[in-house]
Amino acid sequence: MDSHALDFISKLGQALASYGAPAQRIEDVLQLLSDDLGLKGVFSATPSTVLLEFHDPNRREVRIERVHSNAIDLTRLDQIDTLFNQVAAKHLSPEAGLKRLDEIMLAPPRFGPKLDFVAYALTAAVATPMFGGSISDAGLGFAVGGGVGLVSHFAPRNQRVPLGGFVAATIAVILAPLLGTANIDAATLGGIIILVPGFTLTLGISELVTHNMTAGVSRLGAALVTALSLSFGVLFGRAAGTALVDISNVTLSTPAPTWATWALLPLAVATISILFRAPLRQWGWIMLTSALTFGSLQLSAQFMRPAFAVFIGGLTLGVSSNIYARWKDRPAAIIRMPGLLFLVPGTLSFLSIQAVMSGESAQAAATLSQLTLAAISLVMGMVVAGSIVPPRKAL
Repeated sequence: MDSHALDFISKLGQALASYGAPAQRIEDVLQLLSDDLGLKGVFSATPSTVLLEFHDPNRREVRIERVHSNAIDLTRLDQIDTLFNQVAAKHLSPEAGLKRLDEIMLAPPRFGPKLDFVAYALTAAVATPMFGGSISDAGLGFAVGGGVGLVSHFAPRNQRVPLGGFVAATIAVILAPLLGTANIDAATLGGIIILVPGFTLTLGISELVTHNMTAGVSRLGAALVTALSLSFGVLFGRAAGTALVDISNVTLSTPAPTWATWALLPLAVATISILFRAPLRQWGWIMLTSALTFGSLQLSAQFMRPAFAVFIGGLTLGVSSNIYARWKDRPAAIIRMPGLLFLVPGTLSFLSIQAVMSGESAQAAATLSQLTLAAISLVMGMVVAGSIVPPRKAL
């Protein structure tokens, strides 16, 4: 067995897990690559570990690759997909591929911290009206998102979620009396939308559906812990804010009209693309897919129950991303992950746990049932989409 080939396959699995690929996709990629390189292997991926076993008649080797971070980086994911295809087609040797993979992983982020800060603030600003806030509440959301952006940049990784929730709620409560009319809940949700574990929840359920039980249970557990930490931070921040200022005179603002939500959509896609490190040349496709997904969700919600509307949204997103992958020969995740944010069932998980911690058990149970149905509907929509338009690429 070629040691360079084994090293490349091992490092590739670790890289894919680090940049947001689901377990079943990682295992498919590693299996295809090992077959193309003439190796026999068995692979198992989880969010924190990739297990690899290689064997031939004379030798057996087992490797464990630890995954220390799970950060979505669609540009690196695209570059890794291109590299995987080059090595699988033997246009590049495993040794050269390993050097190129190191270059990809060690390269500086596509966008710097200053642009990230602006993207956090603008994402919160445009998300606030989408959660029922008014157009004027977008300014409050901007301030909240800026605070969360600072926390994400300066706070230790294991403290970013609870601190982000605390800062978001505190800023929203303290600034609301200055406006007189505001939707504090919408501004808070807009500020923490990037922290809500919607992707983790959706990936966990999709892994369970594809019988990756260990990965699915692990990811769902991570989503639960994240939602608990976020809820604690928000509740603590709101308590701290109300201890400093009186919000009894703050009146609820009027929700923004539908046309305003659509007008803000392009800006939302741009800021999400920055935070997800999406390739610049693919922003137009991300915009088109996100608009189709959001439009199908809004239209179907007029005639169907929310869970079925989410199914239609997931179906639209899955079909369009698979068509994109087949046509452009790129990973479907490039346009699928930003589009998922417009379906974000993780928001319901946050609301459910927040209700539990507030003592509102009846509301928590109702919201949790909506969460479960919405998340399953989303995953099943994407599964059905795979049957309608089968993905040509393993990634």
